[in-house]
Amino acid sequence: MAQVTTTTYEPVAPVRRSRSLPTAGSLQWLVWLVVVGLILGPFIPLVYASIRDRPLYEAGGAFTAGAYRDLLSDTAFWHAALHTLEYAALTTTLSVVAGGAIAILVARTDLPWRKALGRLTLLPLLLPSLGIVLGWIVVWGPGGYLSSLVHTHLHLGTLDINTIPGMSVIEATRLLPVAYMTCEAALARADSSLEDAARSAGSSPIRVLRSITIPMLRPALLNSGTLIFTLSIASLGIPLLLGTQHNIQFLSTYLYLQWTNGATPDSPLVSAGAMLLLLVATLLLLLRNRMLGAEARYISVAGKAGRTAMLSLRMWRWPLAIVVALYIVFSTLVPVIGLALMSFVAFLTPLIAPWHLFTWSNWHILGSGIYLRSIEHSALLALIGGLVTTALVALATLVAHRSKLPTRKSLPFVMLYPRAIPGLIIGIGFFWAYLLTGAPGSWLRQGIWGILLAFCIRNLPFAYVVMYPTMARIGEELDRAGRSVGAGWWRTCRSIVLPLLKPALFASFVLMFVEILNDYDPALFLVRPGTEVIGTTMLDTFLQGIVGPVASLAMVQVGVTVIVLAIGTLVLKVRVTGGHDA
Repeated sequence: MAQVTTTTYEPVAPVRRSRSLPTAGSLQWLVWLVVVGLILGPFIPLVYASIRDRPLYEAGGAFTAGAYRDLLSDTAFWHAALHTLEYAALTTTLSVVAGGAIAILVARTDLPWRKALGRLTLLPLLLPSLGIVLGWIVVWGPGGYLSSLVHTHLHLGTLDINTIPGMSVIEATRLLPVAYMTCEAALARADSSLEDAARSAGSSPIRVLRSITIPMLRPALLNSGTLIFTLSIASLGIPLLLGTQHNIQFLSTYLYLQWTNGATPDSPLVSAGAMLLLLVATLLLLLRNRMLGAEARYISVAGKAGRTAMLSLRMWRWPLAIVVALYIVFSTLVPVIGLALMSFVAFLTPLIAPWHLFTWSNWHILGSGIYLRSIEHSALLALIGGLVTTALVALATLVAHRSKLPTRKSLPFVMLYPRAIPGLIIGIGFFWAYLLTGAPGSWLRQGIWGILLAFCIRNLPFAYVVMYPTMARIGEELDRAGRSVGAGWWRTCRSIVLPLLKPALFASFVLMFVEILNDYDPALFLVRPGTEVIGTTMLDTFLQGIVGPVASLAMVQVGVTVIVLAIGTLVLKVRVTGGHDA
């Protein structure tokens, strides 16, 4: 039967190849054009809007650099830039130092509960950022529950989170997991033989860390620091909720308030400011890519990691474990608990026991009006956006790493680009793109689908970051084996590569669902009455001084996020284990 099969299909194979190659090439080019067009396309109208003397929705006009001159001559802009630089630098320093220290403790020492503490350190990256910020305000803000309790009973002051250092601490706790993950991954790839040799030669643990471990982490620290600095510049929620109350403006809030304040926003000036931010973010991303390319020179073992020996902390084991645990409790768990408590009381004060102020009204109000509509929209966008984005990123990753397309090498950079760009810039770019594309753009602007597209593009890098490492571990000899029996590119990918990617596809969908559910920045420039999402409703309601329903909405986000991540972890573990066992 084997001989019959060979003689039957061998003459047909060349025909199938000749027919499938153009189809495969067309599909690859289509995927490349769609991805590049959707990510970079909205920035073209943004450039155009920044060099016009009037908004794009007004007829006429002429090309001019007046918006840039007005922006650069505005003292408020330079004050905002200085505040942003101070905020980003302090946030980056705190995040990198603390994140790198926890990574070393988890990956290189005999710290008690190190695996559990390492997982819990990632919580701020997974939980809704706006909800965590609101939790900080409820607990540690001026008049917050714990800050008032400490002041009343201990007569001590707490960190003023309405200042730039205070806001930097909140942002640092949110972005610390970025530094932790980068440094922990670098340590996992590095052999500990150099550290073992130094200890065997009589070097103390502190000297080993100072002379070997930390220098080995230098590329990872610079890499994570560059990314955190970029994300700090893009921050909007913390500066808007805390800084504006004390007239502390950042570049993000400066542009947002220029757009929202007044009946006629200065859209050319806002577009010019967005272009400057876009330029800075792009330069930082290029710098980070160069550092990533140089990082391999510092890895002591290429490929499979060598033996890892744990550094003994001796008498410092438990004190350091308690310090890390207390950091996680007070930076993440306490704000979430405070948020949950706020959702069940009329108001939160240490002067009256919470059970005396218990109420269901903050939850009942979620069942109608703008609150219910926001929850429904966010859930729908997260479900559809997660599915569509996962499918698109899977195709784009196949084209980038499993095809011969001439332009394939540009896809990884392009797919990582949106996360380095402030969300408000993406929102402004899509606003102008919808305005200039006629009927299709008008249809997208009138409903929630324009917000969906912006959310998908904004969070697309998460799916790629999850998917690429799994694809890199799938040997290309499997592709060659498929092509050797006459299968084309697409059939090989569909029959061999994609089935092996199922765990990564599922993980990408779960992460995309959570990120789209909790996103809000791009929607601030796209939302209209009737198209609200949870994040924009929370922000608008809180700025009106209404806290209870906002806490309830935030707890909806937290609850759904925890449930989805728990289910995703359980299902993914079962599938991966099952796959290995089989």
